[in-house]
Amino acid sequence: MSEIKIKQVEIGQENIICEIHNNSFSYWIENLGILYGYKYLENKDVKNWLLNERSLVLIAYEDEEPVGYVHCQIEDIVGDKKTVRNLVFCETKESLGQSKLGVLSINRRKKIALKLMKNALEKSKQFEADTALFLAYNQNLSVRGLLSNLGFNHKQMYYFEPFSKAKPYVQDSVLAEFDFSQELPNIKLNQDVVIRRISFEDLSSMQRIFGESRPDVFGSNPTQNQVREWHQTAWGEVTLIAEIEDQVVGCMEFTSAGVIGIPGVLPEFRKQGIGSTLFYHLLLEMKNSGKEKALADTGFELQDAINLYKKFNFDLSRELWAWIKIL
Repeated sequence: MSEIKIKQVEIGQENIICEIHNNSFSYWIENLGILYGYKYLENKDVKNWLLNERSLVLIAYEDEEPVGYVHCQIEDIVGDKKTVRNLVFCETKESLGQSKLGVLSINRRKKIALKLMKNALEKSKQFEADTALFLAYNQNLSVRGLLSNLGFNHKQMYYFEPFSKAKPYVQDSVLAEFDFSQELPNIKLNQDVVIRRISFEDLSSMQRIFGESRPDVFGSNPTQNQVREWHQTAWGEVTLIAEIEDQVVGCMEFTSAGVIGIPGVLPEFRKQGIGSTLFYHLLLEMKNSGKEKALADTGFELQDAINLYKKFNFDLSRELWAWIKIL
C-alpha cells in the first residue's frame, strides 16, 4: 500500500503547487475560463500565498511524489457581538469558485483530499480559529460528500450566534449567467432616465448609493476615500450610472471578463423601472463590446438583484454553496 505524507509548503516549491493545480483543473480552465474564476496559476501567485503570515499551504506526497495540495488562510469577521476568526479554504480568484483543494486525477479515490483537509483543520488550532469555511458549487457531489464527512454543515443562510442573530454569518451565492447568443428580453424602459458612463464628479453621489443599496461593501456610511479607491482600482471595464433630473440614482458595472457588479439604485427610486433600464443598457453595452457571456455572483440575501436576473432570463442553476464547520 502506498504511503501518504502531508507537509507544509516552503518558499521555493511554488512550481510544484502550480503543476498540481494546473493539471488538476485544466479542463475547467480551458472550458470555463476566467469568467468563472478558473485560470492557470503562476509561481508568483503561490508565492503570495506563502508570504502571507495568515496563510497555510499543505502538500500531499504519495510515495515521495507530490500529488495534491490545500490552501487556507485566516480572516477576522466583525459581527454584532464579537469578531469571529474564520479559517477560509481559499479560492484561486476571489469570489468565484475555483478550487482551493487539488489532487492529480490519477491519484484520486485514495482519500488524499480527506487527509489534506483533516491536516489543515488540525493545524488551524495554531490560529485559534472559531470556524472553517469552504465554498463549492452545488453540482460538485464529491466535495459535498467530503465536507459532510468532515462535519461541515451547509445552509443557504448560515447564522452563527456569536457573530450575530440578525445577520447571516455566511450565505450561498447564485451565479446568474446570460448567454449573448440569445436576444435581450423585450423590457419596458423608463424613458425619463439618462444612462451614461460614470465620471469623477459622480463619486460623491456614489457614497449614498453604496451606503443605502450595498452596505455589505463599505458599510452604511462609506467615506469619500473608499469610493475613490473603488473608482481608481478600475474593477469595472465599464461603469454606468442612472440619472434622473440631474441626480445620480443608480450604478452598475462589468469587468473585462464579463462579471457584473451592481451597487444598486437608491431606495426611493426603486419600482420605477430605473434598475431594469440601467441593467438593459449594461447588457447591451456588454453585447456590443463582444462579450459572449455575462456572469453575476449574488448572495441570496440580495433578492432584488436575483429577481432582476430572473426578469432578464438569466440561467440561475449554478450556485456557490457555503459550508461551515464549528471548530
